[in-house]
Amino acid sequence: MRRHYIKVADKWAVIFAYDIGLRDLDEIGDWLDALGASESDIRRASQVIMGTNTGFTFSNPNLKMSVTCISDASDDAQWWDTVVHEIDHVQKAICSHYDVPLGTEDAAYLQGYIMRQIVALVKFCKT
Repeated sequence: MRRHYIKVADKWAVIFAYDIGLRDLDEIGDWLDALGASESDIRRASQVIMGTNTGFTFSNPNLKMSVTCISDASDDAQWWDTVVHEIDHVQKAICSHYDVPLGTEDAAYLQGYIMRQIVALVKFCKT
């Protein structure tokens, strides 16, 4: 599994993971447990992440932290589609916590910032 820690302007943290195998599910479960996820959330996340063309995000606004995991994909475009989808969940959690209206420039810049961080990390790690 590849995992990265993304800081969002010292106001939020995201654990971003991909290339996940069965042996990684316990570690991901530990992350989710630490963020306060229920047992059913953890089971569902494990099922989702072992699928194809899917992902999940769990956020805890009190801890100002999210866990985002991306499953294997049928092709690169589908993988990035899933990444963008999960970034949307992170952005909504952050905006909700800080009372930033969705659809505003601030919300759009936040989404772009998270995407740039992920692109840089993935590009660096895949070479």
